[in-house]
Amino acid sequence: MSSATIVQVPMQAVPDFAAILHGMPQPYLVLDAGLVIVDASDAYLALTSRTRDDIVGRGILEAFPENPDAMGTVEQGPLEVSLRHVLATRKAHEMAAIQYDIPRPGGGFQQKFWTPVHTPVLGPDGEVKYIIQSPMDVTDSVLAAREADARLRVAHHAADLASWEYEPETDSWRRSSAVDRLFGFEPGQGGPVAAPFFAHMHPDDLTKVNQVVQSVMDSPDQTVMNFDFRILRTSGDVRYVASRGEVLRTSDGRVRIIGVMMDMTADREREAALAASVEQKDLLLVELNHRVKNTLQLVVSTLRLQARRLLFPITIEAFEAAISRVVAIISVHERLYRSENALLVDMAAHLRKLSLDILGRSEDVQVLFDIDPMELPTERAIPVSVVVNELLTVAVARNAGVSRVAISFKEMAGGKLELEVETTRSGPSADSSLTELARKIVTTMAAQLGGDFDVETSDTGFKAALVFPAKES
Repeated sequence: MSSATIVQVPMQAVPDFAAILHGMPQPYLVLDAGLVIVDASDAYLALTSRTRDDIVGRGILEAFPENPDAMGTVEQGPLEVSLRHVLATRKAHEMAAIQYDIPRPGGGFQQKFWTPVHTPVLGPDGEVKYIIQSPMDVTDSVLAAREADARLRVAHHAADLASWEYEPETDSWRRSSAVDRLFGFEPGQGGPVAAPFFAHMHPDDLTKVNQVVQSVMDSPDQTVMNFDFRILRTSGDVRYVASRGEVLRTSDGRVRIIGVMMDMTADREREAALAASVEQKDLLLVELNHRVKNTLQLVVSTLRLQARRLLFPITIEAFEAAISRVVAIISVHERLYRSENALLVDMAAHLRKLSLDILGRSEDVQVLFDIDPMELPTERAIPVSVVVNELLTVAVARNAGVSRVAISFKEMAGGKLELEVETTRSGPSADSSLTELARKIVTTMAAQLGGDFDVETSDTGFKAALVFPAKES
């Protein structure tokens, strides 16, 4: 029996992962879960002008400290925010371009702009064991865009605009210094996240702002969002802010919002002052109309007291006519101070009440109205009221047996209005003409309105027409 032959199989060589990493043509940095640098590719070292001895075993924020000249700016903080986000979510995170200056070997700092991508490496337990940082140096492109950015900042400054960029998933909040000033923070005091700023939003508006932010999470790229809110500055005073933004999605679909905000407090205060002024003016007009009405009512009462002492019918008739004219003017001011608008008179309601007050509400007289819905300012409503008063007073005083009165007030072509009053009598023949005084009053009112007056009389009544421009020329 032959002896068994033992074949020794050489062990498969373990890949030299360190050598693979070092030789990668792209810049890579490897961090452990404590954000301590484990290793880096040669390309990374060349890009950052560092050696492995300079950075391995040190925390990333220690190995690449903030530039003292740039410390406190909002550009530095998002790096740590992104790394902490990867640790918490175990998902890769792509950052927007940030400024992170690199220490020079001989001292000082070199200005650099980057777009880092942080990718987690999970251990057997599913937790993050390493984070691989893959930065892209975009300094040249950023500096090339500086001129356009400077022009934009000048435009924002001229328009009092404050620019911002917000990433809801990480709460990363990049902004211009104007945003800090608006909220009452010192430069950089608010930190790299939005939470301190949301904390200063007015409690009554915070829910609305959160709803707007939540709604854009499912919005397509380039969705425009507009929202206004109040803030409570660090000093305690309230400011009104208008903000406009646009949704930009990263290559992996994450939401980033870029926008501007503007302090609208001065505008709101002016609007409030104007509203208060208008309200005060309206109240004054209401009070003025009320006082004019009361004063004219006193005149009417005085005339009526005087009329009681008169003996001759013709004198009494003259007093009653004068009283009627004053009452017509009173009715305009009464309607003004009782309405919501102290400047405009609802002519349909006004002429209906005025006519029925003059004609009475007798069932023997049929009163027809055909009046378009319209409102006239006081200075035009009063002459129209006086004309109607004169015509209806004539109808009542001189046309005994009047059975029908038709009042029409219509809008015509060419921006004109036409008032017609037509009476029909069923009694014995009577004088249908206007008195000399009534005609003078009506023609004077027509001239004041810039219109023309015409009247046709017959044995059965009269038809009067007043045509005038709707607006004062």
